[in-house]
Amino acid sequence: MFINSTVKAQLNIGSDGLFVGNGTVFYTDGLTIVPSNDWKVNNLNIMQESSTVIWPKFSSIERMYRFSRPIVFIGELGFNYQDVALNGNEEKNLVLAYTKATSNNYNDFNLVKESSVNPAQKYISQLFGTATNFSDLTAVSTESSLTTPYTDLEANNMITPNGDGINDTWIVKNIEQYPNNELNIFDREGRLVFTTIGYDNSWSGQSNSSPLGEGTYYYILYIDSGKAKKSGFLSIVKEKKN
Repeated sequence: MFINSTVKAQLNIGSDGLFVGNGTVFYTDGLTIVPSNDWKVNNLNIMQESSTVIWPKFSSIERMYRFSRPIVFIGELGFNYQDVALNGNEEKNLVLAYTKATSNNYNDFNLVKESSVNPAQKYISQLFGTATNFSDLTAVSTESSLTTPYTDLEANNMITPNGDGINDTWIVKNIEQYPNNELNIFDREGRLVFTTIGYDNSWSGQSNSSPLGEGTYYYILYIDSGKAKKSGFLSIVKEKKN
């Protein structure tokens, strides 16, 4: 998902179009475009936003260039950034990341692992030798390559829904990083007592708006539209409110 999304600048290219000759440096609001062939576009907006893409373990920097429609490009593409935009990422690990269409899902981003980073100039770039189609452009740590996804999900094993503000709902740590999830909770007899899509840590031990009894329940949490799942047991304990 995107968070902290604020438009910082915008370049409007009208119907007359923009022509950038082969090898010519075109620069707008930190974004540098050096095409390897004559490049002409029209009816296009280029927006710079303070946006962050959340990966399962890491996040992108807080800078996003968004093109109002996909473009095809061959040549060098890069942008400047500030330390404040690093968002906890180390400069040495940064690579460009782009989507072929405007998206708010990290799964749609391609990481360009051979990107060049110049910390002294606060600049990251990549030479695209073949035609590349993209709409969104940002940078992310290479450590976020999803080699061990979903290990950051930690589910609480107990809820005490008595209204005291402590363990009143079932908490799955970092679930907000996986909005495409589905949760199913079953009782000891295998009956489905709760189901929802996009679980957000709000379940307070109810089934059809009625409180469930004390006991042990079984959950299955499907992640990223069923690409993975996490399952286990949780207990409902009816503690009295102090």
